Amino acid sequence: MKKLLLLTFILTAFTMNAQDSKFYLGVGLGYATAGGDFDDYKGGIDFDFFDIGYRFNESWGITLGLNSSGHKFEENGIEATAGFATFAAGPMYSFPVGNMMWDFKPQWAFSMAGAIESDLGDYDLKGSGFIIGNSLVFGDGPWQFSGDLDYVFGNFDDIDISGVDYDADFNSLRIGFGVRYNF
Repeated sequence: MKKLLLLTFILTAFTMNAQDSKFYLGVGLGYATAGGDFDDYKGGIDFDFFDIGYRFNESWGITLGLNSSGHKFEENGIEATAGFATFAAGPMYSFPVGNMMWDFKPQWAFSMAGAIESDLGDYDLKGSGFIIGNSLVFGDGPWQFSGDLDYVFGNFDDIDISGVDYDADFNSLRIGFGVRYNF
């Protein structure tokens, strides 16, 4: 009887910590670096236009996100601005850290796009890459907040400059803050 009561207590305790919501929608804002072949560009503002997640259970889920960052370049009298965007999807693994949840989100950035406007011309970039995403989620109720740290790396393999094709490596460290609503 004691074992049955202990088992009931343990199962109840785990159920009380269960994720109430399976679906969330979030947005975020932060700072992003530009690296790889773009390391001469200054760090800039980073926008998470949307971060959508669906949980299969307390630990596993999937995520889809659209992110963009803006950067400036100034050197030897040449000025340029660049925007880099990722559209990515992948699995999500969540586990508790104290009274918060850590979401680990490795994602495939199946679409990476860039646009550069400079004194020398305007260029469009296309490619793909990967994101190692991390979110520390806190808060109770349907509204929650997150501290986000993501590392993006990939390759723009479709750059047309005056009829000549180029490719360029890209990486970025993104640090930000987000808000999400759990449905």
